[in-house]
Formats: sequence, C-alpha cells, structure tokens
Amino acid sequence: MNSGFTFSDLLGFEKLIAPKVLKVLYWLGLLGITLFALVSLAGAFEMMSYSATTGLGMLVGVLIGYLIGVLFWRILIEVYMTFFGIYDRLGEIRDRLQKD
Repeated sequence: MNSGFTFSDLLGFEKLIAPKVLKVLYWLGLLGITLFALVSLAGAFEMMSYSATTGLGMLVGVLIGYLIGVLFWRILIEVYMTFFGIYDRLGEIRDRLQKD
C-alpha cells in the first residue's frame, strides 16, 4: 500500500490532508499568539511609564492571557485532530469488515 501523497489524493477524499495542515496551523497560531503577547508586553512596559499600577495590571493580564490563549489553542487543535482520528478509525473498521 502506497502511503505517499499524490495529486490524485487532492482530488479525491480517500486520504485527508487536514491533519497535516492542522499541525502546521497549530505552530503558526502559536507563533501568532506569542507575537501578540510580546507586543502586548511592550505596551504594558510602556504603560508603566505613565502609571505603574496600570502597567503592572496589564503585565499580569498579558501573562495570564497568553497562558489561557495557548491552552485554548491547543485544546481546539486537539478537538479537530480527534475528529480526524475518529474518521481514520472508522475507515479501518470499514476496511476490516469488508475483508470478512
């Protein structure tokens, strides 16, 4: 059985490309969340020059928001990966039942 990916696989739906795309999308999303957090941290440090309390509150908020964002992003990608895993398992079950 050929496990490679061909152009005909792109036209048919026997092999899914979404699980591979989701892995790339996960890393791109993680990069985006990190960049947003870094820009927000810069804003928090800038705010400290105007108001230390507000800047410190922003700093804590950015750190907590970053952790929640990364956790939420991971859970979201895992949910989609679970759906595709279920699809693969159902395909395996179908193939085994057809052999009998």
